Amino acid sequence: MNRVNEILSKFAPVSLNEMDSVALMNRVDTKFLASKSAVESVLEELSSSYRLLEINEERFFEYRTVYFDTEKQDFLYEHLRGNPNRVKVRIRQYVGSGKQFFEIKEKTNKGNTIKSRIPSEEKLNTIGEGQAAFLKAETSMDSSSLKPCIEVDFYRCTLVGLETQERITFDFRLTFVSEEVQKQPHDFVIVEHKRAAQVHSKTPALASLKRNHIHPTSLSKYCLGMILIDKTDKYNRYKPKLLKLNKISTHGNIW
Repeated sequence: MNRVNEILSKFAPVSLNEMDSVALMNRVDTKFLASKSAVESVLEELSSSYRLLEINEERFFEYRTVYFDTEKQDFLYEHLRGNPNRVKVRIRQYVGSGKQFFEIKEKTNKGNTIKSRIPSEEKLNTIGEGQAAFLKAETSMDSSSLKPCIEVDFYRCTLVGLETQERITFDFRLTFVSEEVQKQPHDFVIVEHKRAAQVHSKTPALASLKRNHIHPTSLSKYCLGMILIDKTDKYNRYKPKLLKLNKISTHGNIW
């Protein structure tokens, strides 16, 4: 990560309070799967166009997320089947600050992502009474039908376009954890471009990704983790992504 840290040092910082103006709770998400070397090239090109989130002089932040699903893994299979309307339920912990949020992410058939969340003081794998009431109000779902399925950990840096209403996150060192197994694939980075629906799709970040042959892909950390730790064998739609991961990896096949 030394090379990445060197590149990040070139960015002007943006504070968490300043970034709140680009919260983008109702947004258009585009994901990308890339090699670490390609991401380094993108970051080099963007230092004059974006600012970098900085908190207490830190620019990389550890995230820990537990995903919940039904006994039959309905959320997982909705995604794997390509259902345009789908939902994820999770608790995300910002490890450095200790803050946690219970989050509901809904994807619509118009391509928009709507995220709603409330603070959580429960254990990371527990939906408390307040979160259960929130889930019921937002989705009509009963929390008793959900159970924790997988923990996903990663390190993230975030670029912010204050004028363009966009954020670009880069997730490194992903680790997928279940009770039985832990998987930590090497070398790949998940990039997420998040913009307000009214923002034009031609931005410096998207242009740079294209120049570096990093192309959009439908990708879910939850789905990827469930496949890699052998929680499902129904993943035909994900095979091209898994083969791409194998090509990116310099430590042998990931899958």
